[in-house]
Amino acid sequence: MKARIAEMLQTFHGQSTHRQTDATAAVAAGSTGAGSGQVRRIPGQTLQTEKLLREKDREIDRLRHQLANAEARLQELMGQDVLTALPNRHIFKEHLTHSLKRALRLGYSLSLMLIDIDHLRDINLKYGHEVGDLVLVEVAKILKSSVREIDMPARWGGEELVTVLHETDADGAAVVAERVRRRISMLEVKEPKTGKPIKITASLAVASYPQHSNDPQGLLEAASEALIQAKEDGCNRVLIANK
Repeated sequence: MKARIAEMLQTFHGQSTHRQTDATAAVAAGSTGAGSGQVRRIPGQTLQTEKLLREKDREIDRLRHQLANAEARLQELMGQDVLTALPNRHIFKEHLTHSLKRALRLGYSLSLMLIDIDHLRDINLKYGHEVGDLVLVEVAKILKSSVREIDMPARWGGEELVTVLHETDADGAAVVAERVRRRISMLEVKEPKTGKPIKITASLAVASYPQHSNDPQGLLEAASEALIQAKEDGCNRVLIANK
């Protein structure tokens, strides 16, 4: 009888121990499962965070673009070319009209000088627009530093710059143009990848009042025709408009 009771107690103890082991295992499994659930949620949270960051980046880019457009428009309204910081075409035409009227009234000479950077489009295609823009900026600096304070350099458009030279006849304007041409030919702009120098030249043309025309449009046309001829003659030269 004692042996039977001892056997029953031993069996009961074994079952109890087994149940405790199973319960412990279940708890452990539950804990592991909960941990796995948290791990599974982390990638989802990361993706959501990355999505929000991308949206913020796009919003920042959009605002930067709007700001750049607003600044460009403001500079345009102020009469300044965005890239070169020279007066723009609209302001220049007003200045030319006013200056020519004054020259007519006071009886002094006035010249118009057109500058066209040779092969700028090829430079843009070969080296990129950033290099082309740099060339324009540097040529604008040369032009501005080569004329007097009373003169009016400006950005005409594309690869062309223009200047009103006050109290200057055609021969005097040709001297200024040659000085600008020579300085541009010595300009050092390097290739972005190799560091090799890029050859920069410009063609220039001048037309004067009263020699070539007594109105703004006539001066512009005379200078433009001479500039076309300079390009056809091989570029990197100065021409005075035909009489």
